[in-house]
Amino acid sequence: MKFIAYPFCFVIFLLIPLSAGADTVYLTDGSIITGQIKYVGTENLIVSTAIGEITVANEKVLRVDQATDAPQEPSPNSISSSYPDSHLRQKNGFGFGPGASSMVGALLFYDHNLSGKSQLHVQLNGNARSRSTIFDEEILKSKRSMILTTYRYFPAENNGFYIGGGGGYAKSTLTYTSSSWSTPYEYTAKLSGVFLLGEIGWQGKDGYYFNVGFQPAAYISSNDNYDVNNIPNTANHRVVANEDHDDLKMLSQLSLGFGWFF
Repeated sequence: MKFIAYPFCFVIFLLIPLSAGADTVYLTDGSIITGQIKYVGTENLIVSTAIGEITVANEKVLRVDQATDAPQEPSPNSISSSYPDSHLRQKNGFGFGPGASSMVGALLFYDHNLSGKSQLHVQLNGNARSRSTIFDEEILKSKRSMILTTYRYFPAENNGFYIGGGGGYAKSTLTYTSSSWSTPYEYTAKLSGVFLLGEIGWQGKDGYYFNVGFQPAAYISSNDNYDVNNIPNTANHRVVANEDHDDLKMLSQLSLGFGWFF
């Protein structure tokens, strides 16, 4: 090791036998490292010298005269990266899509990657249906909204399969209206409660992604004031109202989402 004195600092030369393949790294403190660069990453680089390998933080590097190509860190969007790698690089995801349950619906969701193999999923659901008579008079309208949170676990590294579980809150209304020749009539029933659900599905990775899953769910506590006797006993109105009320209680669904990680 050879030291050359300067007025305010020392420049240190770490020497190896000079050859056409030698690289030179100039540091901010005036030091110079001569050797062969083995690795260049986002945070540091590794130089092989006569006294061994030296790791240098990138923030301390002033300039590099590189005579050979050093191996580079894989691109963040590398197609060959695993799901754990992808989840660590891009921790947040946002998306939307349809939900197939007892009623037609749509969903919004947010995904937050807790680790390479675990994820927190938050989802908002909206479902609606209307029924009309043969004279195109709307008599029944059903609406349901849900918010749920699940914990997902990805057991394998490269296939996107996940399992999970969680819970949420749902609120529904069933409204019957009639504007026949008699006095107009309206009745509204409300159903709300807390539910538990499981999850099984598949999720893509890196940037834009698809999500396909099945979410079986059921109430564990609910408040329901529906009374079929408040539906007029006209034609099949009570039968249809009972069907719609039963559908409001069925929370399980298939979900298809399109989103993007960032």
